[in-house]
Amino acid sequence: MVNLGETDLPLGTGVPGVYLSPPGFERVIDLLRSGVAALAADEPFQRLVIPPVISRQTIERAGYVQAFPNLLGTVHGYGGTPSGWARLKPLVEEGGEWYAQQQIGDLVLLPAACYPVYATLADRTLDEPAKVSVEASCFRQEATSEPGRLRSFRMLELVTVATDEDCLKWRAARLEQVEGWFTELGLAVSVEVADDPFFGPGRKVYQAAQRMQELKWELRVPLADGTVQAVASANYHKEHFGETFGITAGGAPAHTSCVAFGLERLAMALINRHGKDSTRWPGDVLAALGGAR
Repeated sequence: MVNLGETDLPLGTGVPGVYLSPPGFERVIDLLRSGVAALAADEPFQRLVIPPVISRQTIERAGYVQAFPNLLGTVHGYGGTPSGWARLKPLVEEGGEWYAQQQIGDLVLLPAACYPVYATLADRTLDEPAKVSVEASCFRQEATSEPGRLRSFRMLELVTVATDEDCLKWRAARLEQVEGWFTELGLAVSVEVADDPFFGPGRKVYQAAQRMQELKWELRVPLADGTVQAVASANYHKEHFGETFGITAGGAPAHTSCVAFGLERLAMALINRHGKDSTRWPGDVLAALGGAR
């Protein structure tokens, strides 16, 4: 058998921020899925598996382009004609036909797993909170100099759409729960108020407002020697998505909260803490991952 690597950590592809996952790493990812499912078993989450692309119209409507245009990956396609193909430069030569005739399509690469949930609930009146569990392969055009700073990654989210009171209580409870779970997993976790990497001249104002209102909390753990990164976050979007997509709850625009897990980063943190062979990890850690709580 050809050996593709000596480690259970992701394998490089030659493209910054894009990695392959060997079997041992995928085993940890599967354990994390089981662990999160056990955390969420006390609520009636509907599970959705989200594709890695989303309607460009939806992401524009949601306000992502205004806030994070530098992170968004668009999907383009060749728009030229067969008759013009042979007359122009070779396909792979920059400035040739394939480059020159690229046209933006109706899809973009999904930047976060929860966006399709809000579009699915558009123009609905909720008589009770909507609870959705989602997983997706996401893409962000990130700088990739730090370990775990990926451009292509998997995100698992628990989403609640409800009144402001319901969303705030839910997020607080889940944040405390996830912090306790990370401690059970042997991770040195810190919970810190945070902000999103807004783009443009108003970014400092948006970040300051986000921190002042404590809309975003990150759970940060050691990922590699000298590197500590956020592996999960607990977010409260207020009525932004309710107003944007026409969702109402309690007679007013619905509020939304989500708890998001970066599966690759969390797996890397566990491997860094307990070693590359997950079959030899402490029994209490495996129990917490496997749902035997």
